[in-house]
Amino acid sequence: MQLVGCLALACVAPASAQPRLPELAIEAPERLRAVAGQIRRLDAGRLQAVMRLVGLSDPGNRIRVVLVPDDSRIARETAPWVGAFADAANDLIVLFPDRIGSYPHDSLEVVLHHEVTHILAARAAGGGRLPRWFNEGLASVAERSWGIGNRSRFLWATVMAGQPTVTALEGLFYGDGRDAARAYIISHAIVRDVIRRHGAAVVSRILSGVAAGATFDNAFIGATGTTVRGATRLFWRSSGGWEEWITFLASPFTLWTLITSLALAAIWRHRLRRAERRRRWEAEEALDADPWDEHRPDYRVH
Repeated sequence: MQLVGCLALACVAPASAQPRLPELAIEAPERLRAVAGQIRRLDAGRLQAVMRLVGLSDPGNRIRVVLVPDDSRIARETAPWVGAFADAANDLIVLFPDRIGSYPHDSLEVVLHHEVTHILAARAAGGGRLPRWFNEGLASVAERSWGIGNRSRFLWATVMAGQPTVTALEGLFYGDGRDAARAYIISHAIVRDVIRRHGAAVVSRILSGVAAGATFDNAFIGATGTTVRGATRLFWRSSGGWEEWITFLASPFTLWTLITSLALAAIWRHRLRRAERRRRWEAEEALDADPWDEHRPDYRVH
């Protein structure tokens, strides 16, 4: 691997006004130099928001970002639906650019911010254990908004996977690509709901509790006043159920999609009727022509 560049993510504002941002050391083979260049040009401001979310004032050590082609040994040994992974203990992100393009790896920026969030969250938690659903849900909240695309993915995931407990949700991450995608979007929705109910500071309270030596479950209770099971049950009874369906169905996108679909259905039905009417006319004309052809030899003009 060749060291392509060292990305010090600094803001335009004076250093005294802004916390130091994560420093990324980009490593890539020659054929992925262009991708490394794209990473150097990514917006740094969003990582500052991630630091605020997890409660870090100092980002810690430099993070290595290693770009790996899909024909490498490490890529062959990694599940094909994995676009990147973070090794927080070694300050390392491994990224497979050839696998980026579909949910949950929509773009290079989304994937990079997602993995950086994993490392920053681990640092904020002092290296303590974080359950997969919370870790992935937090990274998803940090790198993407909850728009119509995510709402539709979430609703489809609940149709296919039901309303899993966090234990069942953990298991989905170790299934195939479709199971993992459902686990990502449901985890995103649950963590988003916890933040909506308790405020953004709840994340740093949970992570600092883990850093202080508490288990995740105890840190969660200390930060929210409820258990993980209780928070999940509340989510499925409200935001995870009828609220999401109403919001989705009432959105302008859904309404316009419905109107457009009805219009296209009406046009299609009208064309079917015209085609049927044309076939009926042709059949009637053929019946009318048969007697005339039969008597044509006897017909004379006087």
